[in-house]
Amino acid sequence: MLHIIIISGPTASGKTKKAVKFCLENNGEIISCDSRQIYKYLDIGTNKEGELSKKGIRTIQGIPQYLTDIKNPNETYDVAQFIYDADLKISEISKKGKIPVIVGGTGFYIKSLIYGIDNMPKANNYLRQKLNLQSNDELYKSLLNLDSKSAVKNKNNRQRLLRALEVNLLSGKPMSFFFKTKVKRYIFKHYNISIDKQILYERINYRCKNMIENGMIEETKRILNMGFDKKIPALSSVGYQYIIQYLEHKISKKSLIKQITEDTKKYAKRQMTWFKSQPDIENIKV
Repeated sequence: MLHIIIISGPTASGKTKKAVKFCLENNGEIISCDSRQIYKYLDIGTNKEGELSKKGIRTIQGIPQYLTDIKNPNETYDVAQFIYDADLKISEISKKGKIPVIVGGTGFYIKSLIYGIDNMPKANNYLRQKLNLQSNDELYKSLLNLDSKSAVKNKNNRQRLLRALEVNLLSGKPMSFFFKTKVKRYIFKHYNISIDKQILYERINYRCKNMIENGMIEETKRILNMGFDKKIPALSSVGYQYIIQYLEHKISKKSLIKQITEDTKKYAKRQMTWFKSQPDIENIKV
């Protein structure tokens, strides 16, 4: 059974910095576990670091970071795909005699990678197209009647609402049915960054303002000008929908920054709650 290192934590907690330091000192390579950094062209709003090579591999201080920039913005990506992709990279890195270091804040992906998931229904293109015609509020209300836990948990995440509703309609079972704990798939050490909430929120305040000042609005414009619809999966990430509202003159720039900051803090809080509830974790205070 292969050995891996996991470094998790809320957004803006310094996960990548810790991972790069570890890799430099211990001959490791990074596998990103971020359900938004998988998308091409969305760099500022998803806080990607390092440089992307012509071969499509991102590097930070010379350390490769895999599984970023692998999907077009209109493509879907789910936990089953992540497990498949991560397994391949873990094997490739291990064969080179290096340590695979999983880094990210998408807790469900991390949990599924190390413990596995049941075989839930595969994505159904016909059903997905029908569901995509519905607004976020319509998806939420539909799911609320079938799987209230998933609906409430993912109310502001269009892609997860879609997937939870799709799974329920295809199987007649809630998402939680497929998330039973399994036998460990890897030998691992899981380090979670524990940070004072006030310090984290100050970082988020700075980060969100900085993202807007450094091109997130222009980045969103480029995506739309490439012909992508404003409802594509990639633009369901925290912040992008508010930028679209700003571009449509529905909210002010001041309101834009406020909304992105508030939503990012809520997301970080959910991440901290998730990792606190997970087994086999060693917290690292920063």
